[in-house]
Amino acid sequence: MSTKTEEPGTEHLSPFQAGLLAQVRRRPGTGVYVDHVLIGLTGTLHPYVLAEAWRELTYRHAALRAGIRDHADGSAACRSDGRPVWRAVDWRATRESVREARLRERLDRERAHGLPLDGTPLSRTLLMRCGEQDWTLAWRFSRLVVDQWSAAVVVAELFETYRALLAGRCPKPATVPRYPDGLTARPVPARTPRSRAAGGPVPDPGLPARALPPARRFPPVPDDERPPHHATPFDAVDLDLGASAAALRRMCRTHGMVPAAVLHAAWLMLRPSGAGGRPACEAVLPRRPAGQPGTWDAVGSRETAVTLPAVPDVPRPLLPWLDELSGRLTDAVGSAHSVPGSATADSAVFAGEAELPRPDLLDLGLKVTAAHYDARPHHALALHLRPGQDLPVRLTYDRTRASRSTAERLTARLRDLVGVLAGASPRTTVAELGAGA
Repeated sequence: MSTKTEEPGTEHLSPFQAGLLAQVRRRPGTGVYVDHVLIGLTGTLHPYVLAEAWRELTYRHAALRAGIRDHADGSAACRSDGRPVWRAVDWRATRESVREARLRERLDRERAHGLPLDGTPLSRTLLMRCGEQDWTLAWRFSRLVVDQWSAAVVVAELFETYRALLAGRCPKPATVPRYPDGLTARPVPARTPRSRAAGGPVPDPGLPARALPPARRFPPVPDDERPPHHATPFDAVDLDLGASAAALRRMCRTHGMVPAAVLHAAWLMLRPSGAGGRPACEAVLPRRPAGQPGTWDAVGSRETAVTLPAVPDVPRPLLPWLDELSGRLTDAVGSAHSVPGSATADSAVFAGEAELPRPDLLDLGLKVTAAHYDARPHHALALHLRPGQDLPVRLTYDRTRASRSTAERLTARLRDLVGVLAGASPRTTVAELGAGA
């Protein structure tokens, strides 16, 4: 969010927010950019205290009270004067199997309905009591006002505030998680490679040349699968890169590469260019302006987009191309200005998404059993680079434009191609690898 207008509590939309708003209006009833956070809890929970903790957070962070309001001239702005929306339901009388199906149906229906663009807060919270000791917290919000890194901050602060209220202390902001630099920051090279003018960097002797991991087999899924009438058309496939992740990390340490750049390169090789030679893919990254610390103690929408070029068809060496991609990504993360997303891109790679915390609440007689983040961008295919030692990825896809078997095949080929890129010789050209993709 950027410069304030004369009206108190109103802020202009950033270019990236304006791009998201255009996509939300273009695809009503599909739930695009309506994200869900699901937290599973077991133990002794005081629902009224948790509700008070949530209200405390909404007063602390304007983004949790923010809504989109149209102006007379056709523009839109973000208003942060709304009240928090918190609801609680008791489903203890419902059988477990029925309860889970009912929850999925309700979340899908709410996502498809979207969130109103009438100035009211683009955030809804539902606390469900599933048993005597079992609870589920479902938080629904718009990516227009809260990004995934901010969602991790909110979850961490919610339970710290809950702990403080139970102890009768004044709530204070929790220690916010660091930006996920492991994917978007250049690592320090393990050793200084030779200059490229002298023949290219020295390959890591621990990396096998074009080592290809074994393909993973997936259970067959019918291609004509379609969601129920009340559900959004999106689904997701998760994959850990496994051995390819270890080879990728070694390569990045050796050559000072950004891990996200290699994953972006692999995705570009799997995805064709758009019509007329225009790029078909963009990168979505969290912004961290230069001079700011590694964390921001604020919650909001702070993302930007980078249009990625098509795979070069000339015999260009692999490592200089990866260096170019690394530079684009690191420059975007360090920029103080947001860039709108491309309306022509049919796929995207989301990097820098933070993992939801699972705080230790055993001293309160409570345990976090699950923490799940579910995002639905507007692209036909979207690759989410998630934090973790094995570099887990998630592919979300629109079932009206791609089948599940296609999504599973792409993720399996992505894992194999990342292993090939990580083990490729410095003399290998992009065209040689692209032909094998």
